[in-house]
Amino acid sequence: MIFDLRDAWDDMNRAQHDFNSEWTSKVVAAQVWTLPIKATAQSSKVITPILLEGQEAIEASIKGITQFEKEETQHPGTVVRLPGWIGVHTSVLASARVANRARQRFLDLLGTEVNKTNLKTMSKGKFARSALKVQVVLKQIERRIQVFDGTPRRILFTWAGHTAAPEAVALSTVIEKLQIQLEDAIRAEDLPKEQQRKMELRALNGLSPEAVMHRYRPIAPHPRVMLYFGEGARYDAMPHANLPIFVVMKEKAPWPRVDGLGTFDPEKARRLRSDKATRHPVIPRLDLYLQTDREPIKGEFDHETSMSLASTYNQKT
Repeated sequence: MIFDLRDAWDDMNRAQHDFNSEWTSKVVAAQVWTLPIKATAQSSKVITPILLEGQEAIEASIKGITQFEKEETQHPGTVVRLPGWIGVHTSVLASARVANRARQRFLDLLGTEVNKTNLKTMSKGKFARSALKVQVVLKQIERRIQVFDGTPRRILFTWAGHTAAPEAVALSTVIEKLQIQLEDAIRAEDLPKEQQRKMELRALNGLSPEAVMHRYRPIAPHPRVMLYFGEGARYDAMPHANLPIFVVMKEKAPWPRVDGLGTFDPEKARRLRSDKATRHPVIPRLDLYLQTDREPIKGEFDHETSMSLASTYNQKT
């Protein structure tokens, strides 16, 4: 019910405030980089971060962790990011997990409520904004607060350029949507659209019912952070840098070397990866391609780590 969703929304916000209350009393170091709020959906040519330290970084982080609503000048299709790192003198892992679980409970309940409506055209975001009467940005709720109960020797911030994330789409889902579009075209007597949908449905007839396709979702330039806890050249963790990460600063351990976030250079980002997989188009209009063995679905992390320290890394909640 809508009342349950509102309760979950309130619980989620309360859990973030509780987390903020805990970590702000334990801070020993704080650095974040603010990024321009995008007023359009177009990718920026150049992105210049602004470094904040100390109390300014703390205040920006408090806001970022609880920022689930759209800024006044923010385009609906964009997100506000706040890469950075915060050092605390004792663990905040338990309260971070509580805050993350509250986020996930809201998202799970939202998914259940949307499924109950049986409205194929209504997205979760639209449903949430209508039910809660606030300009919710789901991408800013889906983030996880990342906490590491250890002191890294190095924290490296970089940019990921113009990339595309493959999203798995079941054949049955595509067929169902095309059939709905076909029925709409027939009712509207839209012959070109009717013929196109019929052609696309025929193209799917030869595929196995278990076939999985990819829809490539373009990802705007975004910051990422790599943490090095061991002595190896390979990083031990690479969480998203949408929010500041939290690390425990042990009393006698040396402070980490921090490579800060620089300006995004679009020219460098245009360099193509040498291991880019071949795509096999099925329905070009929908950007649907067959999944290949070389191209597994990747989640937030593409690097397994053998870290022994406690963290929220690689954990859904």
